[in-house]
Order: sequence, then structure tokens, then C-alpha cells
Amino acid sequence: MLDNNSKPDKFMVFKIADYSLCLGIRDVLKVVNFTTEISREMKTMGLVQLGKHTIKVWDLHQQLGDGSLPHRSPNQRFLVIIRPRDSELWGIFVDDLPNLVELPQDMMRPIPKSYRQASVLEMISHAAVISNEASTQKIFLLDLQQVGALTP
Repeated sequence: MLDNNSKPDKFMVFKIADYSLCLGIRDVLKVVNFTTEISREMKTMGLVQLGKHTIKVWDLHQQLGDGSLPHRSPNQRFLVIIRPRDSELWGIFVDDLPNLVELPQDMMRPIPKSYRQASVLEMISHAAVISNEASTQKIFLLDLQQVGALTP
């Protein structure tokens, strides 16, 4: 009989700065191509208009990067649209097209609250390490409850 904790779950994995981050697939509403028009709106307001929806942008590059990048590189072109529980729509600007990854639930290990005091770790609730023959990848699960607390 399969243990309930080893049941696979799906995650949307994306890279920001040097970090591989993820969200549960149920938290992702849509992934859209990041156009130059959206880029201008985001720089000036921190908001984008997609159809009839106004979306606040959560730019994790400011929090996870080294702060030395004055503008976005051309390969950064996707916006992951999410709706944190009982909240308005948010967009997370990501470097490349996210990947859908299936992981057993028991691979996602909670990060102790005492470690979550550092600025990078306070936005992360769980971590997983995926090893294959060529490399090892650490994936961090974003804590959507921190979205409002960490953004201006």
C-alpha cells in the first residue's frame, strides 16, 4: 500500500537569480509571455493590466538578486499569475518558461521557522533536493502567505 506522504504532487518550477523556486500547481492560474509593453508598466507602477484584470507584480529579483542589475536581461520574459488565498491577483516575474515537475510529497521538507528569519528564507516554506546522475538541484517552495508581507 502506498504511503499517503509519498503520493506525488505537481509543482511549477522556475528560476529567479540563482534560485530554483516552485509553487504547487494548484496555486498557479496562468503563465503569460512577458512583453515589452508589460515591462514598461511594471517598471513604472508595479502593476500590469492583462485583459480586465489588474495584477500586482511580485518582483523577487529585488529580494533574491544582488541588487546590481539595473535592468532585466532579455531572457527574462514570463509572468506566473497566482491568487494567494483570499487575495487579488499577483504576478511573479520569472527568468525562463517554468517547468512542471512531479515530486513525492515526502521530498518537500519544511524549513524550520527559526531558519526563516533571514530575508531569503522568510519567503520559503519547504525545500527539496533532486539528484540525478549529472547534478543535484535544490528547489524551494514559495510561501504564498508571505506575498503581502514581503512586497511594498
